[in-house]
Amino acid sequence: MDNINSAAIGEYIVTKAMGIFRSPESSWESFDILSPEGIKIEVKTAGLVQIWQQKKPSVPSYDIKQKSGWSGETSEYDGIITRQADVYVFCLHHEKDPATCNPLSSDAWSFYVVATNDIDQKLGTQKSVGISTIENILGCRPVSYDELSGKIIEVGSEKSNRKL
Repeated sequence: MDNINSAAIGEYIVTKAMGIFRSPESSWESFDILSPEGIKIEVKTAGLVQIWQQKKPSVPSYDIKQKSGWSGETSEYDGIITRQADVYVFCLHHEKDPATCNPLSSDAWSFYVVATNDIDQKLGTQKSVGISTIENILGCRPVSYDELSGKIIEVGSEKSNRKL
């Protein structure tokens, strides 16, 4: 699976889990999904299997770089360098066999839901993160598709504690 399709599929799966059945307003907003509860969600995807020939599974890495937010309403960057979402959902496509790999199956994915506040406090301005850091430093464990919506709401409810 290539990285562009991986991102689109990850966003679709998270959107579906949240019960959102419409297209995003814009692919250029400063976060990926706005939940019905008002939680700004950033979706990051990685997989063990890539579209190209591999000798061994990939080591997943996710971009968490602080950025200036884009507004679709004003068509301008806001000039504030920060992580724009309330919650990050790190999606890991964990299948290892390219022959049977099915990225459209929600069972083929694990999800790590992390409050942006935790990333800011524990990782500062770090630009990328791997699974070991997500688990060991951020203290996050993977959840299944069936648990995803509840976990996003649980973690996102803490968003009022976020410093901007």
